[in-house]
Amino acid sequence: MGAVIIKTNAVGTIGAIRSVRIDEATTRFAMVIPEDGWPLLAVRIGLNITAEGDDYFFVGDKVRYTVLMDPAGEFPRALDLEKCYVERNRV
Repeated sequence: MGAVIIKTNAVGTIGAIRSVRIDEATTRFAMVIPEDGWPLLAVRIGLNITAEGDDYFFVGDKVRYTVLMDPAGEFPRALDLEKCYVERNRV
């Protein structure tokens, strides 16, 4: 029987977006500042473009994501980064 994986949903804000070269390929990561007090988290965002060719994620965007943690003490993994949309014209 395998180890139990703890799955948690979290919310944070993108503090930086950086390109990182791994071997011959370059990929982009968003540095997310979690609202729940966890340390900074790097989440792979790939090309970070919409179908029209515009950037999708920006510094300052509020995002939600899933964190997978192994109780054995391994580093957590983040998945499913998506924007949190807030109604701005709400009365």
